[in-house]
Amino acid sequence: MSLSVPSGGPVFWGYLLAFVAASLACLGAAWRAWSIPYAGTRHSLLAFFLTSAAWAGAYIGFLLPVSPLAKHVFYQISLVVGFGTVWAWLWFCSAYTGRAIHRNASAQWFAIVVYGGVTLLKVTNPFHHLYYTLEPGQGGVFDLVIRHGLFYWVVMGVAYALATAGYLMLFEMFWKTETRTGPLAALTALTAFPAVLNITGHVNPTLQDITHEPLGVAVFAIGVLFVYSYQFQAVRLAGSLSAPTIMLSADGRIKDYGRRIIDLFPKLEDRSAIGKPLGAALPELAQKLEEDRSLLETTDGSAPRYYRIVETSLGATGGSDVVVLSDVTERERRERALRDRQEKVEALYAAISRLLRAENRTEVGDVVLRLVNEVFGYPLVSIRFVEDGRLVPVQGSPQIAEHMPPQRPPVDIEGESLLADVYRNEEPFVIDDLHAVDTQLDYGAARAAACFPMGTHGTIAVGDVERGAIDSFDGGLIEVLAAHAAVVLDRLDQEEALRTAKQEAEEASQMKSALLANTSHEFRTPLTSIIGFAEEIATMAEDDDAPIGRFADHIENSGRRLLGTLDAILNLSRLQGGTLRRPSEPTDMTTVAEEAADQFYPEAVEADIALRTEANGTPVWTRADPEGLRIALQNLISNAVKYTEPGGDVWIRVRTGDEAAVLEVEDTGVGMDPAQTETLFEPFRQESEGMGREYEGTGLGLAVTKEAVEQMGGAIEVETEKGAGSRFTVRLPEAEAPEKVGDPSASAPLGNADTPS
Repeated sequence: MSLSVPSGGPVFWGYLLAFVAASLACLGAAWRAWSIPYAGTRHSLLAFFLTSAAWAGAYIGFLLPVSPLAKHVFYQISLVVGFGTVWAWLWFCSAYTGRAIHRNASAQWFAIVVYGGVTLLKVTNPFHHLYYTLEPGQGGVFDLVIRHGLFYWVVMGVAYALATAGYLMLFEMFWKTETRTGPLAALTALTAFPAVLNITGHVNPTLQDITHEPLGVAVFAIGVLFVYSYQFQAVRLAGSLSAPTIMLSADGRIKDYGRRIIDLFPKLEDRSAIGKPLGAALPELAQKLEEDRSLLETTDGSAPRYYRIVETSLGATGGSDVVVLSDVTERERRERALRDRQEKVEALYAAISRLLRAENRTEVGDVVLRLVNEVFGYPLVSIRFVEDGRLVPVQGSPQIAEHMPPQRPPVDIEGESLLADVYRNEEPFVIDDLHAVDTQLDYGAARAAACFPMGTHGTIAVGDVERGAIDSFDGGLIEVLAAHAAVVLDRLDQEEALRTAKQEAEEASQMKSALLANTSHEFRTPLTSIIGFAEEIATMAEDDDAPIGRFADHIENSGRRLLGTLDAILNLSRLQGGTLRRPSEPTDMTTVAEEAADQFYPEAVEADIALRTEANGTPVWTRADPEGLRIALQNLISNAVKYTEPGGDVWIRVRTGDEAAVLEVEDTGVGMDPAQTETLFEPFRQESEGMGREYEGTGLGLAVTKEAVEQMGGAIEVETEKGAGSRFTVRLPEAEAPEKVGDPSASAPLGNADTPS
């Protein structure tokens, strides 16, 4: 290679100025690169531009009129620094494209070994002259002849191979970003254009046979960092992302975008939006940014897609921003599905709560229908209940009329349809295509279907017009709902049965009371006449020795016993029917006891029984119905006299105790087995029953007494022992004397029991 650069000629000044400009451009680019926000790109560009500036500076020294030795030194520096720019270039390409090859330990050792070996070969060239020779040539003292050896061409090939690897990394990134990378790609290609100048200088004497690469690097530096500085960083950011991006200027206008954003917004295909405000080109996206709503929903013709919007600054690019749309569809769908399931579960709990309060089948159907149709969103819902061996549709969603035949006939539970199978087997089913399975019924436009049994009460059918639209999770919730509906319907049936039984029992009780009242009334009138006539016969036959008097006594006694039985039946009927119940009032229990004792005194004397009252004339006030108290006391005294043998005793005691008025009737009669006291107060029950019973009586007296005492708010107890007598204790609410409450006449006068006619 010959260098013939006459001092002061146009070629000399052209090369000198070109390399000076290249050195200054690279230094300026290095200063500008210092503000790049990405550390790897920043450091690699600094190394690339500084080594390129040093390379151009070495050529400046080489061109200056210095001694041949100095030229030799400058040329050798250019060789060493020039090969270093190759590694700085690879560092930049690796960092800029995000490959991070420069961080790989093997790549680092490879670079050190290759660069060190080549540098050692170059700096030792004066000893072996295997790389080049530099000799004086024709044309004066400044003329030199450089002869390149084999290693020069080998190293040159390695350098261009390494540089080409960097080019491939860059152009792959340009292709992936799909932004307007044409100008930047062309600018990058200019770094290889000096190779053309090298070849031209080798074959054409117009140019010098030297390395022109520093000039290409200078053009790249000027273009990237002064003309396309924004595009440089935009491509860098877009290359590191797989998401659609839009680059904006400082005033919010669209500067560029890639292919991916066009897929989301096809109206950007003609690129007429470049230069327009974002709000004019994409108002929906601009509105999201203004409202600080980070999620954009779009549709691709079938299902919605969701993009997270991120707006970020590009750093030292004049306030420009980039809007990145990250596809978060799957995550958003999962989150929405989770929220939807949670809402459905909460709705199910609320529906179950309403179910438990339902008072009839219609309310149960309403709750089920609303949940499945309105909350779960299934348009076709049908509720069927069992009536006369058939599943009869009783409730349905409004959409059924739009998609299914108007007539939905009942289904025989013993038939062959799917509904009947579900009811009989008590197992739900879900079918993706109803028409392919069940042809027994006309289902209209319904395709997907599911059916759930409600125990023995009916079924819940759910349908949709799309195949496979019944979600398995929804099916599980509806199955739970159907099970709870069955429990509620069971409860409603039981309550209805109880109401019916109660009504029948009340009607029977009313009929019994009416029968007893009517029977007593019908018996009482003729018995009264019989007893009256018997008394007259007895009176007329007093002086006659004929047995007519004795017969009259028998008639009278039998009639009175029958009348007592009817009175007991009538009193029990009136107490149970509520017709004998009267308001309680302050009553002197002592007075009632003394009057009752007076009433039974003749009967006790006749039976040779001592009847005593232990009250000492002291009033004991109780709040009671005087008539009810009299009936209860009469029954107790009557039983005591009846079951006491001649020579026995009967005591009637009145006292106060434990805030109660206490009445005791004790006898020394036959008593009874204590085990029999559990049934003693039941109607028509006696210790001895049947045809061989020892004592006459209906067994109603104590039942009437207990009913009367309890209606007055009191209680009755019995203590008895076989052969040792019995003691009945009645406790009633204690009351103040009428004088203390301001009502001297509060105690009504007591007379004989009412005698119904």
